Amino acid sequence: MKLKHYLLPESILLNINATDKNSLLEKMSDCISNCSAAKDIGLDNKAVLNAIKKREKQASTGIGDGFAFPHARFAKLKSIGICLAVLEKAIDYNSFDKQEIDIACMVIVPEKKPTLALKVMAQIAKIFSNKDFLKNIKDIKTGRELAEVIANLDIDLDISITASDIMRPPLLTLSPETPLKEATRQMVDCNVTAVPVLNEDKHVVGEIATTHLFLLGIPDFFTQLKSVAFMSDFDPFEKYFAEESKAKIADVMDSDFCVLSPEASIMEMVFALIVKKYSKIYVVRDGILVGIVDQPLVLERIINI
Repeated sequence: MKLKHYLLPESILLNINATDKNSLLEKMSDCISNCSAAKDIGLDNKAVLNAIKKREKQASTGIGDGFAFPHARFAKLKSIGICLAVLEKAIDYNSFDKQEIDIACMVIVPEKKPTLALKVMAQIAKIFSNKDFLKNIKDIKTGRELAEVIANLDIDLDISITASDIMRPPLLTLSPETPLKEATRQMVDCNVTAVPVLNEDKHVVGEIATTHLFLLGIPDFFTQLKSVAFMSDFDPFEKYFAEESKAKIADVMDSDFCVLSPEASIMEMVFALIVKKYSKIYVVRDGILVGIVDQPLVLERIINI
């Protein structure tokens, strides 16, 4: 199953002018409703747009790094439909990393084959994250030219989903030398509960989580109690504030964290998150952190696709 069989010249909107997210989705829905998969079942642009917007209400499909992946599933669909949009000017898409997007790939898939959408997303994202590829296509003027370039890559969609396909960039990383007070402020600002701690070489050396911060002020025996009714006057954060001013991340970070390669399978990820109960998986290539996977991400990218 090759990408080139679905990403046709008429499926590509090159250098389009979209004023906002809604206008982009409208243009892409118009385009994708003309693909053979949609035409075969009489799926019009309004039906596509309604389904796409319904999915967007659940969570934005802006997956970060300037890329968006609007998608929807249809019960009667027999094949997949793709529309690739390269924007003339980046727009706000309410992406998780708050970056504007300039590349969007809309996919419609059969109800019972949702992972096809994820495979398309993964391959398109890999193509457009390649700096050499972007350099080579900067002078392309038509959708036909771009379709030919991508077709020559001979991208296969019959692949297993790996960590690299669903991971997202970390919203925040910290240094072991970061003062604890500064770290907690940054965690609040980014609304994250666990953060990787990186050394100067960008290697993961620890993890700081809200759990570690809470435990900083709580005696060891506290975690073994079945009730705290008899010690309701105890202030669990008294020790925390006493230590906060002089502590650094290195003093409280946890050395028990999960690292997997970008090639790790879904089963490896689920095992780490569910069985081993890690809050996050740090995806590492050649020792360098390249992405993060957690339960909400697996839920969004796979279960709720």
